[in-house]
Amino acid sequence: MHKSLRQSMANLHSWVGLLVGWLLFSIFLLGSISYYREDITAWMQPDYQHIKVDPSQTVSSALVYLQQNAPTAKYWYIQPASQNTPINTIYWQQTDGTFNSKQLHPNTGKELNLLPTQGGDFLYYLHFQLFGIPVLIGRLIVSALAIIMLVALISGIITHKKIFIDFFTLRAFKGQRSWLDFHNVVSVIALPFFLTITFTGLAILFYVYFPSNIQKYYPNNIYDIFDELRNKPALVQKPIQPQKMLTAQAIQQHITQQWQHAELDSLEIKAPNTNNAIVTVKQKLDHSITLAPAQLTFSAVTGQTLTDLQNPSAVTTLYNSMYGLHMAPFAQPIIRLGLFFSGILGCLMIASGLLLWSLKRQIQKSTYSLGYYIVDRLNVSTFVGLPIAILGYFYTNRLFTVFYPHLPNYEIHVFFIIWLSCLFGSLVVKKENLWLVFLSIFFSFALLLPLVSGYVIHRIGLFELFVWCFAGFSWFMLKNIQPIQKNAYQKLTRRKKHAHS
Repeated sequence: MHKSLRQSMANLHSWVGLLVGWLLFSIFLLGSISYYREDITAWMQPDYQHIKVDPSQTVSSALVYLQQNAPTAKYWYIQPASQNTPINTIYWQQTDGTFNSKQLHPNTGKELNLLPTQGGDFLYYLHFQLFGIPVLIGRLIVSALAIIMLVALISGIITHKKIFIDFFTLRAFKGQRSWLDFHNVVSVIALPFFLTITFTGLAILFYVYFPSNIQKYYPNNIYDIFDELRNKPALVQKPIQPQKMLTAQAIQQHITQQWQHAELDSLEIKAPNTNNAIVTVKQKLDHSITLAPAQLTFSAVTGQTLTDLQNPSAVTTLYNSMYGLHMAPFAQPIIRLGLFFSGILGCLMIASGLLLWSLKRQIQKSTYSLGYYIVDRLNVSTFVGLPIAILGYFYTNRLFTVFYPHLPNYEIHVFFIIWLSCLFGSLVVKKENLWLVFLSIFFSFALLLPLVSGYVIHRIGLFELFVWCFAGFSWFMLKNIQPIQKNAYQKLTRRKKHAHS
């Protein structure tokens, strides 16, 4: 018997979501948190609060350090201190092609002994390249998941022919019907966000799944394509000869004269201490989606302003737009908060879909099934276990890293140990108490974190208050999910008893 298109799409939607839903949830949750990547790093580096930035010294202090420690490098790159990250981060490329990096005090240029934490960067990189496997393989897996996510979204739209009508129907405390209504509502609210974030994520990782095509035109290094996207072909270069550059103070003054009171995003010098040394400076303030900040290019030897090398081509604009839409560096606080909660809605959409699948089939079946048992445990260990692991990551920072900064950093180890413990713990907890136990743990962790953090560093800020909001959310979920789950399991138990009798 042939199935209709909607029936085929419904099956596709269900099985695609079931097979990769837990990974997609993790990616969405970590990606949503990454909108506050710099804020998380600042929270996990309490010393940031004691650094006062002098904008007139940030560039010159970093250049002095590079001149003293990497005068023969092929390339210098500086990320000047900002309000969220009050330190200078510098990179340089050695003549053998290797890269080095340091974190410096923005005013004095001295190396900083900061806490050995990856902060928000760990959560950010985990969401698009996973962990413990080669970077390119991790990004390829995430790209494949993004394609599957698009399939799930499109098949879901086709399946729910009355999805916009159902959006206005939310029947609470009605068991399976309530889960379906909730799934429809959160799907419709942020559907444009889901489609945009999934498609743009695929677009900016194009080099991962089309490597052979890029290799054909960039045989030496496929990443050369990004140099071409960022900049027009370089000016005619003279044979490289050693030559003294402008002093660090002179370069700082030249930038200040051109841009007064401008916050800098980056400064790079190609071929430093040679006759071809060129300085490129970009402003941080850029509210455009196409990521085209003001750029200044001048000779590091003479100080002469050169032609802007920024690439204005349509391809560059398109790629920057994809990157800008996905990363949202243009977003102001209110927009960023809206994007964050849109990502959380994506998590709720995935979670409600998987819970609906499990609940529906367990009520329909009167016999025990190992498959449903596994789905139940993966649901709770992902939807609640991952947030618990993230809180454990924060706790380790406050209770271990702050007190023992010279010892190896165990924050990432604790993150995965807690997450794995949640999985094993879910295997031994009775199914009718699964959500009660794990949501209670999450609520307790979220409630106590601001108090622990305030006790350790004697300060409670916006981040701690934000965590309290999620403690309240977990309490709400605890009061609403547990009764529905308990009611479903009671129905299933009665059905099994009736079948045996």
